[in-house]
Amino acid sequence: MKKKIFTTLALILVLVSGGIYIYNKVTKPNLGPKTTKLYQRGFRLLEEQYGTYFKEHYKGIEKIKFSPIYIEGDNGGSMLNAYVRPTIYDKYGNKATLGTTIKNYTPNSYGLVTHIFLDFDGAGNDVIELMDSHGNEIDVSNAKHLPDEAKLTRAKGTDLNIELLVEDGQLKDVVKDEKGSPEAEIIYDVKLSKEEGWCGFVWSRGLKNVVRS
Repeated sequence: MKKKIFTTLALILVLVSGGIYIYNKVTKPNLGPKTTKLYQRGFRLLEEQYGTYFKEHYKGIEKIKFSPIYIEGDNGGSMLNAYVRPTIYDKYGNKATLGTTIKNYTPNSYGLVTHIFLDFDGAGNDVIELMDSHGNEIDVSNAKHLPDEAKLTRAKGTDLNIELLVEDGQLKDVVKDEKGSPEAEIIYDVKLSKEEGWCGFVWSRGLKNVVRS
């Protein structure tokens, strides 16, 4: 009986240890401090760019909240992709996240290639460029806050995404209006995380294995 209990406890310990290792491996990007700082600076400006656009060009918004910076394909300090997803809250308590599939339409996430360029120059300095409404690259490498020249005046894909969310009933009375939503709160998030969805998957699988044992 004691041997069985000991074996069970040992098995649980192995599963928990393995789960923690996998959790850290899957959810925590393996980046150096300099690269981490670059991505946090760059995406903070990208979040400000789109948060400002929502706030200044849409009425009916109560709050805008950004996800962590999701990392895909991290491998020893190099990144294949990184993106954020904004969630809009309306005045009725509804919320909807942009960048996810809706009505067979899959909009772009807000990240590398499509919205922002991040790198280091020959001297090791940060290079941060944001796309403006015309697809031009705006250098914001030395900016602490979003400069006026990087503000968006239109965002076709984003506008369509919001329109579909309203049609689908996920948001109510969030419409394009130059009066905007001046009282809307913007919540930024520059924490780096591995690809969304893995955290819950890892722990749920681990817990199921413990229960089955």
